[in-house]
Amino acid sequence: MNLKFIVCGLEHSGTTMVSDLFREHPFTESGFECGVLLCQSPREFKSFHPYCDHMEVGWGITKDDLNECCDTDHFAEFFSRLFSKSNILSDSTSQIIFDKTPRYITDLKSVKSKLNLPTIAVIKDPRSLTLSDFKRSKKTYEEIDEWYESWKQSKISYMRSGYIGYQYAWNDNSCLVIRLEDICFNAKATVKSMFEFVGLEFKSKYLDLKHKRFDNTFGTSISVNSCMRFMEELPKHIQSKVENDFSEFEHWFYPF
Repeated sequence: MNLKFIVCGLEHSGTTMVSDLFREHPFTESGFECGVLLCQSPREFKSFHPYCDHMEVGWGITKDDLNECCDTDHFAEFFSRLFSKSNILSDSTSQIIFDKTPRYITDLKSVKSKLNLPTIAVIKDPRSLTLSDFKRSKKTYEEIDEWYESWKQSKISYMRSGYIGYQYAWNDNSCLVIRLEDICFNAKATVKSMFEFVGLEFKSKYLDLKHKRFDNTFGTSISVNSCMRFMEELPKHIQSKVENDFSEFEHWFYPF
């Protein structure tokens, strides 16, 4: 059993929703994240924190299993061993396995040089990303200005590394860039294009998320609110700051 495709994109950009949509297909499955393709060799992965720490829960393997998976110089062999040992896969009829690791977008050219597989790269509006990060910070709205100023520079640096990956994806025929906003506003056509890109048959019933494994995706169906929430919940002056401070990422802003 071999890896068939990759899903990546900035954290909190909608990669888990995309993963959940693919997992509605009866023969398609994945763990939560992997990250091995960020390493130069699978042998490095067993000490590649925090990614290696998530494998036991995310893929249903033991530490000994992970060590055996990493005992190879070939990434395809790593995944073959992983799939044969994963409890998540052993009880399923899955034949099509994918790796959803958001951080691959920051080094996508290198990732693709290791396994040149069809790749879905997910993006969403920087204002929506800002709200997602703010909510995860657990700060209050009274603290949002201070939070924003302390957050923005590291986020800009991270997004610059990601932007290089998206530029690569936009110019590579084995990559497809998908906007979360397009999934929300034009779900059937957009999700169908994702499925067809990786060689899967699409059915409209897959838009009903019945097999979610994690809580990162809210609700059981695609919601327009997931990409428009920032309009009501992110203060207008913060929205303006994001538009100015992140203006170099012009392709990410959605024309609402």
